[in-house]
Amino acid sequence: MAQVIDFPSKKKEVEKCSLFEWTELHHNESDFREVFLNMDIALKYIHDHGYCIESFYPTNIHVLNNNPEYIQFDNLMELSHDPVTRQSMIKEDIFRSSFIQIALYTNTIRSLTPEFLKENFDSVIRFVPEGDVPYYRGVVQRGASVYFSEFALEKMNRDLQQLEKELEGTGEKADVPRENEPLSNDKINDRIYRQINGMKDAAFISYLLIPTFVIVSLVLIAIISWILSLF
Repeated sequence: MAQVIDFPSKKKEVEKCSLFEWTELHHNESDFREVFLNMDIALKYIHDHGYCIESFYPTNIHVLNNNPEYIQFDNLMELSHDPVTRQSMIKEDIFRSSFIQIALYTNTIRSLTPEFLKENFDSVIRFVPEGDVPYYRGVVQRGASVYFSEFALEKMNRDLQQLEKELEGTGEKADVPRENEPLSNDKINDRIYRQINGMKDAAFISYLLIPTFVIVSLVLIAIISWILSLF
């Protein structure tokens, strides 16, 4: 049976705001995009550590300390060890994440369904940033398993290439980086999701301790047997 992690709902030292509440307080498109991008980065981090999301409802996702870089999914579930099932679970998470983002962009969180979105994508997607529509179309209508952060990185790198070509055409020179670094919040997510690392470490320590205990026991038995043989 898959293992489920429930994160504490309250912590005195941390201010928590549900994603639903956060989007009710922020109406700027760029604010939405920033929090969704960081939500995706956290999702990829969780997948990379062997877990997926049990509930994507926006009351079960929190923004900590009013900082969109600090995204906490409250309920995690262990990914399957079967490669095919594991990939299917990751794909489902990416779809559900995209669905929630679209529902919050369009203020249809209480009425939108996956079936309606797939069948009426073009009419629903009107309130989503135009540059991100190809990503959501790929996930929703074509079943793509691409993280939003990976799409955003590729888009930024293409923009850099276009800028470089435009500068070359004018004869101007500028210090334009060849490409952006991969998007990551590992230090932040290491703190938020330390339960994942803690469980992995505990399992690893147990894996080491069991054979060590067996070896020590065998050595002790051999010593005791040798001592008894002297009498």
